[in-house]
Amino acid sequence: MKINNLTDYRPAVGRRQTCKVCKCPDKFDFNVPDEIWRKVVPQENQSEVVCLECFDAFASEKQIHYSDSIAVLYFAGDKATFKFQTVSAHDL
Repeated sequence: MKINNLTDYRPAVGRRQTCKVCKCPDKFDFNVPDEIWRKVVPQENQSEVVCLECFDAFASEKQIHYSDSIAVLYFAGDKATFKFQTVSAHDL
């Protein structure tokens, strides 16, 4: 999902999008190039919300390095929203 600003991301009060893989509330929003998304996420989930934890697990299973593909990461908590900017990234 691409977002233009934080108000585009914030869910309505009491509603938070959930990961369609693990069914957990999705608190992080991230964006990777379509090419990486298609390589990492199984085809049946490519048009759905996939949380960062599940995305990372899929990437790990397929041994796909994506750390340099995320430039901005958003966290949406109940009391605050944060925008994290990548300074440097590396895969473990």
